[in-house]
Amino acid sequence: MTELSITLKPVYSRTVSNPLGVTLPDGWSLSWHQAETFNALSDPSLDVVFNTAMTGDGKSLAAYLRAMTDTTYTLAMYPTNELARDQERQVQNYKTTFNPKYDPQIYRLTGATLEDFVETRQLPSKQQGIIDRADNSEILLTNPDIFHYIHDFRYLRRDSKKVSRGDNADKLFRKIDDNYKLFIFDEFHVFSSPQIASVLNALLLIKHTSTPRKFLFLSATPSELLQDFLSRAGLRYQIIDPGNQGAYRFAASDELGWRQISQPITLTFPDNLEPNVRSSYDWMIENAESVILKFFLDHSSSKGAVILNSIAAVYKLLAKLQPLFFQHGLTVLSNTSLTGERERARSIFDADLLIGTSTIDVGVDFRINFLIFEAADGGNFIQRFGRLGRHAGFPVYQAYALIPNYLVARLFTEKDGKSASLQDGQECDRVALHDLIRESWLFINQFEGYPKRWGTIQSFSSWNELQSPRMKEIYPDAAEGFKADTEAAFEFSMRQKHGQVYHCIKEKQHAILDEARSFRGSSQLDCAIYDVTNHNDPERDRFKTYNLPGLLSNFVFDLMGKDEFLGNVKKAGLPIKRFQEALCYLVLKDYREVRENWHFYHAGNVGELARLGKVQILKGLEVTAGENAISKALYHRSMVCYISDRRRDDLRAKLGLPMQFQAYGLSDDSNDRSPPYTIAFGQSALLLETLIWHWKPKEDEGWIC
Repeated sequence: MTELSITLKPVYSRTVSNPLGVTLPDGWSLSWHQAETFNALSDPSLDVVFNTAMTGDGKSLAAYLRAMTDTTYTLAMYPTNELARDQERQVQNYKTTFNPKYDPQIYRLTGATLEDFVETRQLPSKQQGIIDRADNSEILLTNPDIFHYIHDFRYLRRDSKKVSRGDNADKLFRKIDDNYKLFIFDEFHVFSSPQIASVLNALLLIKHTSTPRKFLFLSATPSELLQDFLSRAGLRYQIIDPGNQGAYRFAASDELGWRQISQPITLTFPDNLEPNVRSSYDWMIENAESVILKFFLDHSSSKGAVILNSIAAVYKLLAKLQPLFFQHGLTVLSNTSLTGERERARSIFDADLLIGTSTIDVGVDFRINFLIFEAADGGNFIQRFGRLGRHAGFPVYQAYALIPNYLVARLFTEKDGKSASLQDGQECDRVALHDLIRESWLFINQFEGYPKRWGTIQSFSSWNELQSPRMKEIYPDAAEGFKADTEAAFEFSMRQKHGQVYHCIKEKQHAILDEARSFRGSSQLDCAIYDVTNHNDPERDRFKTYNLPGLLSNFVFDLMGKDEFLGNVKKAGLPIKRFQEALCYLVLKDYREVRENWHFYHAGNVGELARLGKVQILKGLEVTAGENAISKALYHRSMVCYISDRRRDDLRAKLGLPMQFQAYGLSDDSNDRSPPYTIAFGQSALLLETLIWHWKPKEDEGWIC
């Protein structure tokens, strides 16, 4: 094994006196950024606050300090269920410690818990479930998806023939916006331009239909795109950046007023990893005993995590490491989107070594001193590396960054007469390392054109709702104010968008409009699965959903009939609604050692479909792997998609597509080993069209449908 290592210096955060009116528990003090955040959220001249404090410096306390010291009803949003679960524990601890007089009730609401709540309480709708939780939760932890759908009028009861007979458009969003004074968006940097557009639309709807509210974004790297939109829309914001204000040090000092927030870490880069999906896995198998297990045997009481990009790699590695560690009385557990609820909660506390994917790399507070991680881009590297060094009490802290050899070379090799950015054995501070990682990584597309082209579909929808007589009676100036702000922010014409939307409706392209109004995209390719790979899972936790491409590539499965599957779901006491629209129903049996090679197939003239150069709704797709019944189910389903006449690898390289971007090979020949076309589905189709619509002839420009 050849490798290069650096040592990360410890990090110290400056502490300050308490803001006026704030009383802390004995022995507590505030970091500079926490006090500044509290003051900014009290400033009537500000609408939005960004906190960019370093991982481990207490951004959560900065977010909840007002709720703990004042009667501030708070709605907090987290991008993953695991992070929401972690933060629920944290907020409960704050409540116990601060003991606020108004005794805030804390509740965590996800899509699954909402469905369960509605069914167990026998409520008539999800709308009633949300209202019930809002009425009984002074602090509500949820996800930005639910926030989006509330402000996109999705939970309302509507008469399709006569809207006036249904709920008023503000029935639910006004309830939420009137109830909560502070809205927190945690780890918002993990989202891209579709979610940025969605959140801005919601913020502007609140601005014009409610009294002033505060919005707090917690992110180490605040989106410049969002900042631009806020400025153009007239929303006033402040960035609280302790790094730029001298609030961090990287050496111990006798001077009072500094608190250590990160431990010294040895960061090692294996320098021989090829840029392919197999290389990292092979490295871990080769070093399972000599590096991974050895660390735990040399340093008793150690805790560790492995964070990978591929869910299949997690389970293959789990099968290798579990028996190896078990021989020494050590526990290895997994935590992925396929992990059951009980096993997921257990894994955080019981595992000596936890192996997971993106479900654990966003914000979850692990007490670990050993970390191995892959990274999809520079921001992802910083995010995952930030899991380590947050807690004192271990004798040594070790990380291995499994990134491609060409990236390691950029960091450690001289080029064009310039000295290398890093030297083997060098000491470095975190801020400098973060800057080098961002500079060295390849360009990743941020899809800046998406909000104007597709995010404004939601803008039009909201404006159209505000135009109704019932809404104008309650909010007489809201429609014009919202129109002016969204047009300024996104630099588009509502009048032109009106024409585009109604053209889509006329052409029966409603599914494309629905896709544009979704938050993370629809689940067109999701399959319902019954997972028998983990014998410890209780029956309820075996029922899951997962996307077809991932299943075909990485898993061994059998078919199950829809009626049988839904019957089993009902017997397990689960709501069947979340599984009713699945593409197909499968029994997940095992994980493939070798990734399956397959592609999408269409018997029609794919070249002609690609020449359309626009998002379309397509039937007749099949896949070249799996049971015929899967292709049959896919064949009859109408799919929102975009087809390009460029190969997938060429598009990825030319456009800087993110690693997880859902683009797949497509051919009109089922035996084609190198499909000449690329197909993207759902929101990915809209994103891809945004990037390459101008590649088509000029006479094809115009309507988005």
